[in-house]
Amino acid sequence: MKQTTEQFTIEEAERLCQLYMDCQLSVMEEAELEYVLAQTELDSPMIHDTKKLMDISRSVRISNTVKRPSSYRLLKWALRVAACVAILLGCVTILRNSLATDDAECIVFVEGHQVSTEQARNIAEADVARMEQFMQTVATQRAVEEAKVKHFINTIQR
Repeated sequence: MKQTTEQFTIEEAERLCQLYMDCQLSVMEEAELEYVLAQTELDSPMIHDTKKLMDISRSVRISNTVKRPSSYRLLKWALRVAACVAILLGCVTILRNSLATDDAECIVFVEGHQVSTEQARNIAEADVARMEQFMQTVATQRAVEEAKVKHFINTIQR
């Protein structure tokens, strides 16, 4: 195929369109023809019909492809986050329970410095509060996303 659209005559463009209609072009040549026809100012009934046919075939190809909605990716992400938070909460609960017993001795280091049991308890409680707030944020975001998905499904079904 020629490199620029200015070099095409209407006869050459119609000949390529006829080859397209006869399924004689490769996929690469079809893509190049589609690009050329989009850029050219040449116009004839054959070129016009080919452009219409290319639009139809492109829309059929797109509609036949299965695309997973972003809600699946969001759900997978939310489940992973929830699992991580559950593990962290479990660890914090175990730490909190072990600090609550009087006979347990615990040495805690934060950023390389030893902290007292009371400071460690305060840090753990602050972490629990942050994680609970994070879980609330995730729950709110999940509810918003579910509402969006329901709205999307309702608009598709109409």
